[in-house]
Amino acid sequence: MTILRFDDFEMDIPARSLRRSGCDVRIGSRAFDMLIALASRQGEILSKADLMEAAWPETHVEESSLRVNIVALRKALDGGNPYSMVENVAGRGYTFTVPVTKLEVHRTAAPALPAPRVDSLPNACARLVGRDELTSKWADEMRPGITTIVGPGGIGKTVVALQMARLVQEAYDSVQFVDVAEQTSALSTPIAEALTVQCLTSDTLRLAVESFGEKSGLLVLDGCDWSIDRVALIVESISDSLPNLVILTTSREPLGIIDEKVLRLPALTVPTAHDRINDLATFSAVELFAERVSMVAEEYAIDDPRGIELAAEVVRKTDGNPLAIELAASRVADLGLENLVISLDRPLRTLRRGNRTSHPRQQTLRANIDWSYNLLDKNMQSLLGLLSEFDEDFTKDTARAQYSFEFARSDFEEAFNGLVVKSLIEGEQRDGTYALPKLIREYALEKQAQLTPATMQFSTDTNSVARGLDYRHPQSPFFPTTSEPRSFTKAVRAA
Repeated sequence: MTILRFDDFEMDIPARSLRRSGCDVRIGSRAFDMLIALASRQGEILSKADLMEAAWPETHVEESSLRVNIVALRKALDGGNPYSMVENVAGRGYTFTVPVTKLEVHRTAAPALPAPRVDSLPNACARLVGRDELTSKWADEMRPGITTIVGPGGIGKTVVALQMARLVQEAYDSVQFVDVAEQTSALSTPIAEALTVQCLTSDTLRLAVESFGEKSGLLVLDGCDWSIDRVALIVESISDSLPNLVILTTSREPLGIIDEKVLRLPALTVPTAHDRINDLATFSAVELFAERVSMVAEEYAIDDPRGIELAAEVVRKTDGNPLAIELAASRVADLGLENLVISLDRPLRTLRRGNRTSHPRQQTLRANIDWSYNLLDKNMQSLLGLLSEFDEDFTKDTARAQYSFEFARSDFEEAFNGLVVKSLIEGEQRDGTYALPKLIREYALEKQAQLTPATMQFSTDTNSVARGLDYRHPQSPFFPTTSEPRSFTKAVRAA
């Protein structure tokens, strides 16, 4: 007997039954046949012809029958969520996105099925586009110690980290995942406890270390920039105590720990205005946009030269940022491709609606940039607004000459370098220039416009200059402000 397990489903193929958390799920026979084909070849792209052959092996049917059954299958699996287990790949077919465990069970006296391995990694239902080669390379190179994936908001750090973890998880006895940015933790683990307690003690750290015991382990910490000092302290302590533990973190800036390996995640590839595109997969940003459009608005499927041309313009206006591209795709149904391109002259106004089940910081483009901006100190906020006045690439010397008088001595250097480290200024180019990404520049221009002469206040404090910003550093109930220096690690360990 062949049983397929995925997410919280169990599919008994010979008995033609589908159960979710022990409860029967009603599903039509054609949809069941398609699910067998998709789940049996998880990760592969099955053409429409493949699925029609699986469901109607000796009958010719219209393509509309396939679409109807795909919709029914998605509803049975996850309520019709467009970011579903069954994902459409533009122009190629469909793929099953969640991991599948195949069990061969021989019936005798109805033996109990072996319990599946406990897996703390959340499901990443959407197919990862344009990152396969990169994630495979990075996963192969993962070694014990600390590895941090760094990049601006929305660039896809979380999904890349999860994909890397899934590629290597079978090599470890224990796999733990914690979303550092969540206000509440679904996992009651010693690691999560160390990240949330009001007062970090030697006992808290000891329990976090001991949670891995003598087993080989992989620890994934996502969204570390929300409480980066505390995360750095805890991660350094755990790594020192468990030198064979593999720790993978994501953040908009490095943790700043000795021996930390930093992997900078680039944007998806974007065509220039002169590039001709014959295949959607030529540029990963275009491929992602086309794929997401086919999921949320199939009537606008991008399969003709004009559609490809418009798709290329969309991804150019969104900097190849995956979150911005997905938000743009979600607006196609109500705006159409032509109007979407026009509206993206002001992307922050257009990309204001996303997946309701996503983390709040990922639901709109503005919320995503707010997340980064609110973590900046006053000087960095002020300098970012000033730099938005550059409408083209600039050098550090040019920026210093124009704006350093706004800051106390050395504060300009610290603020400029901080913006680069936090992925808000694109790093130094080969010609020595820097740039603000289009999306960041529009956001910073808006912030700068809010500063009127009547509200601008200049401090004589030698350490900072406030420019009238209503600045409040976020105080998270999940991460109380801590002031422990990183050297506290040794003091705690000694205690």
